[in-house]
Formats: sequence, structure tokens, C-alpha cells
Amino acid sequence: MNAASTGPQTPDLVYTPEGQPLRKEDIKTLADEMRYELGRYRAWRGHHDAAFQEKFVTLQKWLAGRLTRTHADLLEDPRYREVTQFFLSDLYGGLDLTELAREVERALPIATRLLPDSVMRTSAVALELNAITGELDEALTTMLFETMGITDITEAAVIEAYRACDYQAARHHQLDLLAELGGGLDRYVRSRVIYATFKIAHRPAKMAGLGGLYDFLDRGFAVMRPMGSAQDFLNQFIGKERAIVDALCAGTPDPFNP
Repeated sequence: MNAASTGPQTPDLVYTPEGQPLRKEDIKTLADEMRYELGRYRAWRGHHDAAFQEKFVTLQKWLAGRLTRTHADLLEDPRYREVTQFFLSDLYGGLDLTELAREVERALPIATRLLPDSVMRTSAVALELNAITGELDEALTTMLFETMGITDITEAAVIEAYRACDYQAARHHQLDLLAELGGGLDRYVRSRVIYATFKIAHRPAKMAGLGGLYDFLDRGFAVMRPMGSAQDFLNQFIGKERAIVDALCAGTPDPFNP
């Protein structure tokens, strides 16, 4: 396998929620970054190809099951159960951003004024993580159902498709974003100033139509807050996923249990 493979090409040009073209090199503000990542999300093939979307959802359900099996020990640990579930359902497992994207598209200028800048930066990381997760999973869907022509998803077929896509660098970047997002949520929930500002923004955010974004961030803060530090959890979860990526790309037998 070619370890230098970078994955699906990040689009140079996307269309913002307002319908305006935006190139990556023209990003100047945090709001631009969020608009760009929402544009990447809107460019997913599944948004305009219902048959492909059905296959994509089928694959994501299989991948969610794999993640649950891989991290069963964390789900069984009372210290980590809630944060693991949050990672599997809201972050790495493929967050359905349809409603959240519509909300942010409508109220992004208000969001950047209402919520602390550090919290909005964490939101931008979440949007980028979602964008690359969808792009990689769409590439895997294409490989499985169109190039390989499978009709039923099996572990052997998924392993073959992963290796054929050969997106090791992109998968590692995906995990870098997950680590940055988890670390940001953990860090900000421990900052009295940032967390207090965030809590004060609850009512104005809801009134401005940002309830979904606020609730998403609040769920992240809520599962991080009781742990004292999330670093051990992040090391375990992300470390295991990195080992799986490397095992897949190295051709290791039984790569989902490296």
C-alpha cells in the first residue's frame, strides 16, 4: 500500500450556504472556514443521488457496528461509557448534520457573535471532521458497491475496499481532527471563563435559532466535564483507531483487531 495516499481530494471550490463560490485559499475568517466545511458537506454525492445515499447509509450502519464492537471495553467502563457513546453517535460514527447544517447556515453570523471564539473554533473542527468522514465513507461506498460490485457488506469486503482506496494519510488526518475536537471540548469545559460564557449564551442562542448547535456542544461538554481529564480516554480511543488504520494499510491479517 502507498502510505502517501491522501484520500478524496479536498474540493478547491465549494458553494457557501448563501450560494456564493468559496475557494479554500480565499478563507479569511472563522465564519469563512465554517461556510467552506458546510460547502464540502453539501457537495456529498448522497445529497443528490438517492440510490447512492441508501448504500452510503447501509455502509455507515455497518461501520457504526464495527466501532461499537471495537470499543466495547470503553462502553462497558462506567468512567467512559457516556463519552464513548457521544464519540460513536455524534462524532466519529458519522454525524448527520442535515438539520444542524440548515441551522448554522441560517444563523452563522449570529453564532460567531454569541458564542466564545474558542467554542466556535471547536465547532469549525467538528464541521471539518464531519466533511472528511463523509468524503471518505462515500469513497468507500463507491469502491464497495460500484467498483467491487458487492451486494452484501461483509468484513472481508470492507477490508478489501479500505485497502483498495488506500487513504492512510486522510484517515490519520480524520483522527487528528477527532483528537483536536475532543481536546478542545475537554479544555474549554475546564476553563471557568469560557464555560461560563457558553452557559450564559444558552437563552440567546436558542432565541437566535441556534438550539441544535448549542445542544451539540453542550452534549460534548457534559460528557467531558465529569472525567477530570479526557486525555486517557482520547489516547485509548484514538490510539486503537490509528492502529486499525495502519493495520489495514499494512495488509495485517484481522486488521480490526490489531
